[in-house]
Amino acid sequence: MRWKVARKTWKEPFRNAAQADGFRSSLLTAARKGEAFAVKTGRPASWDREENAVTWFAFSLDYCAAKWPYASPNHRRGIAEALTDATEALLTTGKGAPAGGPAA
Repeated sequence: MRWKVARKTWKEPFRNAAQADGFRSSLLTAARKGEAFAVKTGRPASWDREENAVTWFAFSLDYCAAKWPYASPNHRRGIAEALTDATEALLTTGKGAPAGGPAA
């Protein structure tokens, strides 16, 4: 699949014609709606990830700030344990982890 944005040709490989046709259809729909296309990626700007998306850390802080004042001590422990478990599940790799780790 090939298309042009701002005089630059972009291409995207697909395994079969149906996938390419679906991608082409999405591009045409965005163009017909008058959406702006990102010059850096060649795709509609609405497809780009939001740069201001909430991070997991920011969400956790906001959640605790909202719940903490009204929670009993046992409920606070439950909140902390649940957020810890969710955070561990999100960390599938060691990329970006602090050096060292827990003390032995």
